Formats: sequence, C-alpha cells, structure tokens
Amino acid sequence: MAISTSSPSSPLHLRLSPPPPSLLSSFPPPPPSPPAAPTQHGLPLRAVAAADPRAAHAVAVKSGALGPSSSPGASADARAANAVMCAYLRAGRLDDAREVFDRMPARDAASYSALISGHARLGSPASAAAALLARMRLDGGGPLDPTEYTFVGLLTACARRGNPRFGAQVHALAAKSGHCSCSGSGSGSLLVDNALLGMYVKCGRLGDALRAFDGMESRDVSSWNAVLAGLVELGRHEEAFELFGEMRATGVRADRFSLSALLAAAGEGFGLPEGEAVHGLSLKSGLETDLSVGNALIGFYAEHGVSVEDVVSVFQGMRVKDVISWTGLLNGYMEFGLVDMALDVFDRMPQRNFVTYNAVLTGFCQNKEGVRVTFAKKAGLRGLGLFRQMVEDGLEISDVTVTGALNACAIAADRKVSEQVHAFVIKCGCGSSPWIDAALIDMCIKCGRSGDAHLLFEQWRHQESFHVAWNSLLLASVRDGEYEKALSTFLQMFRSSGIGFIDEFMLTAALGVCGALGVAELGKQMHSFAAKSGLLNACGVGNAIISMYGKCGELDDAVNFFDRMTSRDLVSWNAMITAHLLHRQGKEILDIWGQMESLGIRPDSITFLLVISAFSYTSSDSTDQCRELFLSMSSKYRIEPAMEHYAAFVNVLGCWGHFDEAEQLIGGMPFKPGALVWRSLLDSCSKRSNMTVRRRAMKHLLALEPHDPSTYVLTSNLLSESARWHSSENTRLEMREKGMRKIPARSWTFHDNAVHSFFARDRSHPQSKDIYAGLDVLILECIKAGYEPDTTFVLHDVEEYQKRHFLMYHSAKLAAMYGLLMAGPGQTVRVVKNIRMCGDCHSFLEHASAATGKVISVRDSSGFHVFRGGKCSCRE
Repeated sequence: MAISTSSPSSPLHLRLSPPPPSLLSSFPPPPPSPPAAPTQHGLPLRAVAAADPRAAHAVAVKSGALGPSSSPGASADARAANAVMCAYLRAGRLDDAREVFDRMPARDAASYSALISGHARLGSPASAAAALLARMRLDGGGPLDPTEYTFVGLLTACARRGNPRFGAQVHALAAKSGHCSCSGSGSGSLLVDNALLGMYVKCGRLGDALRAFDGMESRDVSSWNAVLAGLVELGRHEEAFELFGEMRATGVRADRFSLSALLAAAGEGFGLPEGEAVHGLSLKSGLETDLSVGNALIGFYAEHGVSVEDVVSVFQGMRVKDVISWTGLLNGYMEFGLVDMALDVFDRMPQRNFVTYNAVLTGFCQNKEGVRVTFAKKAGLRGLGLFRQMVEDGLEISDVTVTGALNACAIAADRKVSEQVHAFVIKCGCGSSPWIDAALIDMCIKCGRSGDAHLLFEQWRHQESFHVAWNSLLLASVRDGEYEKALSTFLQMFRSSGIGFIDEFMLTAALGVCGALGVAELGKQMHSFAAKSGLLNACGVGNAIISMYGKCGELDDAVNFFDRMTSRDLVSWNAMITAHLLHRQGKEILDIWGQMESLGIRPDSITFLLVISAFSYTSSDSTDQCRELFLSMSSKYRIEPAMEHYAAFVNVLGCWGHFDEAEQLIGGMPFKPGALVWRSLLDSCSKRSNMTVRRRAMKHLLALEPHDPSTYVLTSNLLSESARWHSSENTRLEMREKGMRKIPARSWTFHDNAVHSFFARDRSHPQSKDIYAGLDVLILECIKAGYEPDTTFVLHDVEEYQKRHFLMYHSAKLAAMYGLLMAGPGQTVRVVKNIRMCGDCHSFLEHASAATGKVISVRDSSGFHVFRGGKCSCRE
C-alpha cells in the first residue's frame, strides 16, 4: 500500500466525543514481576507488596532478601527486591523504587526493565531511561543484555516524551540485537515491533512507522491499530479505511481500538454513511457492548446523527456506562439544541468530572445563537454559574474551561461580571494562552469595554491567534453599526499582513461588512478572492456570499450561487430565505420552504421566524396557512415558539387586518408579552391606519420600556399626529433631560471606493452645492409630474413652508441625488438607510425614477425598495 508521509496541519479544537484510541495501546504492560521468595511466615512477598509496599519492604529487609542481614542463612534475592520495587512503581512512588534499586547488591535484566518501564509510565524524561540503559550495559556484576521488556520500556519513554531521536537509536540497537523484525533482520519480538510502531506514530513520524510496518514479518491487531490510529490523527481518513480493508483481507479481526479509530475517521473525514457502516460492523462482531466502542458511537452520532435519538439509542443499549458515556449523551443533547434535556442528564449523572462541566459550559455557548436574545443572555449567566460551581468544588480548571467562561460572560454581556471574570483570569495566571487572550478581547468588546479590548490587542504576542483578535475588533465595529470603521479595520489588516492573512473567518466577516454597507462591488471582489484562494468550498464563506448578495440587492446572483453550491447546511437555506425576505418575495420563500420539506431538511427556530414573516408579503391573505405553520412548530417539529415567533405572527395578522385575532393571540401567550410583540402590532397598525389598536399597543409599550429612547420618539410622534404639539415637545424634552438620544436617520451610497454618508439637511459633503442644486431641479420636475410633498411626515409644530423645507432635504433624498449625479449610463443608484424610509421620500423616489429613467434601489430597515419607471417593487 502506497501511503504518502506528508501531514496536513489542522487547527486545535475541543472534541467532547471520545478520542481515537491511545497510540500507546499497542504497548504491552511492563514485564511481569518474577515470583518472589516466601516470607518468614510462608506468605508470598508479592501478596504483601500488593497490600502495602512499605510493609513488603520491611519484610524483605528483615529477611535479608535485600542484602546482608543478621538473620542466619539470609542471602540477597533479586526477585524479592524486584517485587518490592515494582510495588513502589505501581503506587507511583518512583523515588522509593529508585532507592530500592540503588541498594540492591545484585541486579538482573528484569530489575532494569522494570525501572525503565516505571520511569516511562510516570512521565520521566527519556534521558532517565537512557541513563539506565547505559548503566545496565556496564553493570558491575557483568554487562546485562537488554530484553524485549527493556526495549518496550525504552520505546514507551520515547513515545510519552516525544523523543524520536533517541527512539531511532533504540530501534537500531533492537535491530542489531535481533529483538525486532521491522528492519528485515529476521525473527524478532512482536512486542518490540508494536512498541516501535507506537513510538514513531506518537512522535509524528508516520513515514518511519509505515516503513517499519511494511518490514514486519508478523503482525497482530495491535500492529494494525497503531498505524490506523496514526493515519486518523493526521487526518488521512481515506487511507485509514483502505488500511482497514487490508487488515480484514489478511484475516485479522478488528477489536475495540480498531472500531474506535474508524469512527473517528468517519466523523472527521466522511460522515454518516461510513459511521453507520462501522456501527454495523460492531454489531456483527459483537463489540457494540464494549464500553469504548459505545462511547465512540455516542460521540459520532452526537456530531453526525440525524437526530438525538441516534445518540439515545446507543446509550440505552450499553450494558456498562461510565462518565464518558454520560458526558457523550449530554453533549448529544447540546449539539441538537436540547439544553433543558442536557441539563436533566447532568442532574442524573452518577459521576461527573471537569470534562462534563466543560461540555455543559461549551453547550451553553453553542446554543446562544438564534432569535431568542433573552435565552442567549440566560444561557450565558447559567454558564457563569456553572463555572463558579467548578471553582468552588475545586475541579480542574483547564484552558477550555476558562475560554468557555469568557465566552459565557460575552454572551451575558454584563460589564461588571466581565471585570470580575477578567480579574480571576489574571489572578490564576491563565492570561498567557493565545486562545484565552482572544476570548478576553471578544468578551471585553461584547461587554462594552472596547477600550480594554484595544489595550489588550496592543500588547498582543500570540501569532497563532492574531487573526482571531483582529476578527473580534472587526466584528465589534459591525455590531456597533460602525460599518465604515469595520471596513477601515479590514483594509488596515489587509495592508499590514497581505492576502495570506485572510482566512475563512476573516473573509466571512469582510463579506458581512460588504453586505451591511450594501457595497456590491467590493463584495464581488471578495467573492472572486474566495474562488482564487480555494476558500469558496468552505460552507461558512458560501453562506456569507449568499447573505452579501442578498443585502446588496443582487438577488439573482444570490440565487445563482446558492444553486451552484456543492454542499449546503441549514444556514445556507436560511440565508436564501432572508435574501428573498429583504425583497418582500413571500411566494418564493414559501416555494423554498416546500423544497426544504421535500428534501427532509430539519428547520430551526430562525427558519420558522423567516417563513412566518414571509406571509406578510404574499399576494393574497394567507393567514390560515401561516396559522397552520405556527402551530406545527411545537406539534410537528418540537420547537416551542419564542417571543420573536409570536411577534412575527402578530405582524402577519395585523398586515391582513385581523387585529382582533392578533390581540387574542397576544392575550393567550404562554408568557408575558414583551415589547417586541407590541412593537409588531404597532407597526402593522400604522400600515392599516388603525388608531384604536395603535393607542392600546402604545400604552403597553410605554409600560414595558419607559427608558428606551425609541419609546419616547414613538410617543412624541403619536402626540404630534394628534396635533398635541405641546405634549409632544415635552416628551422630547424629557428624553433629552434623561440623557437619551434617538438614532439619527442616516443614508449612504457608495462611489469611487468610498462611502458617502448623509444626514437630514446635511451640507458637510464636499459636493453639497451640486447635490442641493440638482435636488431642487429634480423636485420641481417631480412636482410637474404629479408629486405632492406630504408634510404630515414632518412631526414638528412649524409653519407649512418650514415643513416643506424640512421635508425636501431628508437624508434619503440627498444620498439618492448624489448617486444620480455620479451614476453612469445604465448604472443602478444604490442607497442604504439605517431606519425605515418615510412615505414622502418613497413617493418622491417613485417620481424621480420616472423623471430620470434610472433604477433607484433603496434598502431601509424593512427591506428593499426598487424604484423603476415610477413604480416601487414593494407595492406599498
């Protein structure tokens, strides 16, 4: 079998499923202790040593077995001394064992072999074993030849301490003395051959291991397993399955280590079909009841199973379970998003270790995503509570634990708690790890400590996680809505580190920035870079490209790319639905939903939120179909509707005028309606001009969010619409006195590799004179064509001529005018607005598209408005 010896590098990651079998499993146990002389009471010394090494030592000294004694007829006995020494080694007392060894008047090969094996097992440097080998060959009682157990101990020491250079020297000595057959030296010891294979594999010298394997005259299952595990560890999964085929062809039966390694290969390199085949082989061979095989199956199905039932089925079929089995079951529930069931398993576990706690902590962080923001915060706080419990119980705190705690704190987004956790990390000395430092920066950013995050980054010294820290700073700007700053950060990274610095995560973040800004040209360049660099095959990058095209208004490009994707996950489908939702294409979304059902793709809570929202944009009243889908969430898919799902359904009911049912739905919710639900009802009331329901919704919203600046703005606007100008102004004054500020309306367009941003009545742009002059001319042309400025959208108590002045220079009009001035023939004018566009701007842009013959695309907080020939795609 021709197998290359190159090994791809892969990032370190935590696996909660059982790892491949230890590469040291092929090593035999240390040499058996020789039978010891009987004690004075007729009991074997080994029996005494098993109970208490010190008692056996005392008995051996008293009997004279360890040297000169006053007892008549006593003589030194190497077998007795070896028994005492081995007893100390089994108890982990290396110093005591070494003292017995040094005091022995006569030593044999078994004495040296036992001590060498003890040093290897207890983690001593390989130099200690080398020194013993040199001493053995120059022993004062006569040179002693190493035995097969000596070589096994030496090779074990090399493997455990990662010393291939000394291992190669031991290999040469074993070949010279005829103890191994790997070098074509004829008959040898299979124990030594297997230990040699394990040493080379453990030291990362798979090529040497393969050459030794090919030279072996005889092999047992341990020989095959050593090479099999080495291939799996280096990610050469296909070759591992080929080797296993050769193993079966030679008549060697697989054991538990073989199947565990194959399951790891199937999980990392192939997927469900190969894993199920290995599962079938375990059933056929009767190994499915083995503890390690069962644990490996649980780990495999937790990552690649169709449902959590695959994990539960294996767990329930196991006769014997240990803490790894229970942790695997817990992790399976976490992987499928069933946090409450995972916690139930945690409570029922008969035994836990720090890996169990890490699994729960990591699970909380994994399940933070989705539409349930309150749940995410709750998950973060529960994760921090678990971390505190680990500290109080004195459990081992690893880098994985600390990283999980920092991620949980980032999810909770609590500034004060983040400072406490940060102080703990510094106090316990964990801050030197590259991944912990990266998690610290991310936590600081998400907890509103951007200044601390930048200070940490200025002191950065970890090259391997440098890109992670950069990504955190980039995403922080995106999260805060500072898209121009995010773009500047990315370009700064690019200039300082070049193309080679851009990895999958960096490219995904950059595509997200392009989508947020609506910069289609830069997004297309990022797409081209992904294709040239080979990153296009990464599912995360592909999903980001779909999202980017959708947010940039290039829906056809998004659909074409989705259709060409070789592999898709649920995020791909959700991104495609989101792209159509931004363009208000409800029918197309329902068609995609039908495809997902026919293909058996299991939706998540985000999918349901998107599809329910799509019913607001169908061509006819489809509330019955929406109601059926909403009810199927819990009955068919076992997903309980969250606040966001109720809000989306309320919006659908309101959009089609079913306000009575919407209020009944709110009254019957299983939890207290939040501000999101009442905002949704309020929004639908505005579309249908239902002032009665609107006032009721506004009353509930004010009670729930009295300190939210947007609530004050809504209240002020409602009062202004009722011509209660004095009350409206008092509301705005109260908001300012409390230090609250509304988000200012802003619109921007992209031209000549720069973002051109505008506020209402903004004259800061270098070409503002041209923009205002052109807008004045265009307004007159639109008025001639039938445009009538709607001053009801000016919610200030001023004269009518002043209202018209306020209205004419809204940010969307200024950005669109600049785009019209800069657009070449046939080019689409693209504008992005950070809040919903007002009705007057909408009317003006309809007329402007007809007057100029240009296509004007505006993306506001509600989605896209594509104005073409005097009509808008939103049909509102």
